[in-house]
This record gives sequence, C-alpha cells and structure tokens, in this order.
Amino acid sequence: MTQGKEPWLAGLGRWLTGRKAPADEQATVDPGDRAITAATRSLALDMLNEAPSHERFAPKEVVVWKWGMKNKAVPLAGQTALVMKVREEALVDDTQQPSSTYYMEPLDVLIGVYTHEGIFRELWIDGRRLCHRTDRRAKATGYGTPGEAS
Repeated sequence: MTQGKEPWLAGLGRWLTGRKAPADEQATVDPGDRAITAATRSLALDMLNEAPSHERFAPKEVVVWKWGMKNKAVPLAGQTALVMKVREEALVDDTQQPSSTYYMEPLDVLIGVYTHEGIFRELWIDGRRLCHRTDRRAKATGYGTPGEAS
C-alpha cells in the first residue's frame, strides 16, 4: 500500500513525528559549487584529524552529531545522546556488504538515546562523527565560506 511514491507506513511515521517529506527537505545543489567543495573538504579533514574517541569522550557525557556527519536514523539531527561506553579498540561490523555505507565503519562509542517512540536505545557509533553538545562543530558554522575555493 502506497501513498504517492512512498509506503503508507513511512508516511504515517513522518506524520506522527512531524517530519517533512524527503522531497521538501532536499534542495537541489550543484555538485561543482565551490562552497559545497569547501564544506566537503573541511568535513573530511575534520574526520581525518580527530583525536581518538577514548581521549575525547567519557561515559555520562552528552554528545550530538557533528554538522554534516549524520549517517544513521537515530539520534535525530540536533538530538542529544548520552555516552554509555567508549572502546579504545573500535569494533568493525564485518556482516555488511562492500556496497553498504556502513562497510568497515569503526564503531567505538556506545551511545544511549530515546527514540521518537519513547524507547531508550543503545547503539554503536563512529566517534569521529560525534562532538560534545557545546562544540561549535554541532552547528553548520565554520565549514567553509561561499567564496572559498578548492
């Protein structure tokens, strides 16, 4: 059963959570745009130069996704999560296929978060994608300017 081009249940979930349709959230962008290139470069360098998670996080600290680094449905963008455990040696999920975006992702931070259904959920996340709630990288500022090139 579908509603337009999406499954009926997905539409109901969006309606219950107050989220917009995916087409409403996405704006058309030019991949060759210099600002997009600069932002992408800044995000990649941020991940490469990040200190190890076990040095940055401790249990009971509050974290959020870094701007532009969200790759999982939970927690939502801007939603806070609680660090439950930090591993010095990252877990690697070898059950994923090479075509998956989660293939060989180093999972080193266990976070706890309430989902929109009111269920407390724990999940392993790549700590390079997280920052403290008060960190400037939690917002879109500081990742390139429109005039910045290559």
